[in-house]
Parts: sequence; structure tokens; C-alpha cells
Amino acid sequence: MTGPIPSERFAGAVPALGSELRVHRDRLEYDPGGLRGLVGRPKTVDIAAIDLVVRRDGRLDRLLGAGSYDLIRSGEPTVRLYHLADTDGVERALGGRVPAPRDRVEVVDEAEARAALQQRRVAWRRWPDDEPLPRSAVVTDPDLVERLHAGEEIEGPEVTRAEDARPSGVTATDFENGTFPGGGGGGDADFTGGSARHSPGHASNERGTEPNVGSDEATDMSDGGW
Repeated sequence: MTGPIPSERFAGAVPALGSELRVHRDRLEYDPGGLRGLVGRPKTVDIAAIDLVVRRDGRLDRLLGAGSYDLIRSGEPTVRLYHLADTDGVERALGGRVPAPRDRVEVVDEAEARAALQQRRVAWRRWPDDEPLPRSAVVTDPDLVERLHAGEEIEGPEVTRAEDARPSGVTATDFENGTFPGGGGGGDADFTGGSARHSPGHASNERGTEPNVGSDEATDMSDGGW
């Protein structure tokens, strides 16, 4: 028996990973995908438990025109969604489902609303005192994102090994950092689905070689979070 059909699906911008965000009425299902036999475990997050959706792009996001997002929850580790392609669609879908801060409290006055929200939801105690409460739970302003960032714990990707698909010495930490054969830390993984190889050194194509700065995937996936 199959589960409920999600109302919307959003693919990742890195074809080799095969990641996907599925948006249901009451929950999000995020499949981080995998690379060369390393498979990240899917995560399910209750929408009502999300306080803020904070866009935190890394170098690979800027290169691909993609977006990465932190799902901030009160009393729970932050979950990061990596390199989603349709950023407008993601922000529209999450903005329409994650409760806005004013919807969580039944007061009109700004100061009273802030106090009530911070009492009920500990994640909001980090909201800057000189910033009004946002109309949406989705935060994309880069300056505000930097002010919110304060080293909060982020759930690392849980990784399992597909049968006969990776060397026995490759660990979950290697996968997260890209330090394995075929990973962004020094292998020859094709992150684009084309002929260019994103590995340190040179990219190969039909006309010869050209300099390449290497893959940012490992850096972005191991960046510190909240």
C-alpha cells in the first residue's frame, strides 16, 4: 500500500545526488539522495514543529542558482535542505504551510506578541530585538540570516551503504566531507550529469583541458549551521 501523494515535489539541483523534497499537508519528507553507493537516510519533519525556514546558500548554490534551507525547530536540531533547484517554488510552498509567527499567538501588540512567542517557542528567543516579527516564517534576507546564525546544532546526514557500492573504508564522515573515491574531496564524481568532471585539477571536455576550482559540494554539506 502506497503512502499519501505529496502535494508538491522539489528536486535537488545536483543530478548525481538525486535529492528531493516532498511537501505534504502536515509534514515534509526530505530525501538527501546519495552518491556512488552512499545513501543519505530520508527525514520527516512535522510542519507544525518548524519555527523558521532560513535560506543559507553556499558556494555551490550560488554556482547552480540553487538554494539551501535550515528548518529551525524549538528544542530540536536544525534540519538542512541542500541545493534545491526551484527556490521560488520551495519558498512559496513552505511560506504557505509553515505557521507565520503571528499565527502562533493571539495578541496584536508587537511587544506582547514577541514576548508570548518567545515564551512558547524557544527558537524565537534568538530573533533580533531590533527586528519586527516577520510576516512569514521563511527568511531570505542575507543580512538577517547572518544575524540569526549562531552555531546551532544541525542534524548531520545519516548515511548507509548500498550493497557492494563503496569501499569498506568509507565512513559517514567521509561521505559528508566528500573525502572518498568519487567524492568532491578528491575523486572524479560527475556532479553535472555532463562531461565536465568536478575534481581538483582540470576539467576534461572534447576540446582539451581547462582549469577547474574543484567541487564545492563537500564544503557546502559540511558548512557549520545554526
